[in-house]
Amino acid sequence: MSTEHVATGRRTPREKTRRGRPKGGGGDATRRKILDVALAHFAERGYSSATLSAIATEADIAPSALYHYFDGKEALYEAVYFDVAPRVWQRMGERLADVSTVRAAIETMMRGRGGEQSPHVSPFLAGMPTVAVLHPEFDHLLDARSKLQNDAFRTIAELGMTTGEFADFTVDEATEIVRTMTMGWFFERHFAGETFDSTIEAILKALDHLLRPPTDQ
Repeated sequence: MSTEHVATGRRTPREKTRRGRPKGGGGDATRRKILDVALAHFAERGYSSATLSAIATEADIAPSALYHYFDGKEALYEAVYFDVAPRVWQRMGERLADVSTVRAAIETMMRGRGGEQSPHVSPFLAGMPTVAVLHPEFDHLLDARSKLQNDAFRTIAELGMTTGEFADFTVDEATEIVRTMTMGWFFERHFAGETFDSTIEAILKALDHLLRPPTDQ
């Protein structure tokens, strides 16, 4: 499945054209550090409360030097999203590549959660839809989010058509079943924490009643 944000048909982060590296700047390494620091600030403080000056200070650059890499807070937030979200869904796709049933795919998604190690990824992604509602300039991020989800969930739905597990549904219906079940679980898990993982078995039990037994491939 394609997870590159260019596939969304939407604009890419608006980074300012470079006009010379700031003194002492580390080029790509500095940009990487800014993105990592900004991810933590946006995740912990939210978009409105995060400040470029605080991000620059923690990234060990002058606030004015940050504009060498990003044309303001809006552009930085977009850059963080397009740095994090496609990577999470790409890793999820890699985890799903070897599964042979819908049940296994959903269990893999819930237990793997994209394979991300950073504790800031989940709160950042969970908070983005609220940020987009409060700041309409980020509407396009919701479109990008839907595209990434659709690629993953439709792939699982099509798998269910092949295995016969979703024989009672259309592929569009199956896609929405997978979306609602997994994203609803992820949302609740974000607030409840790791203890919510204990509900995975109940979800799988419900799937056993919803899905038809897979046919031989």
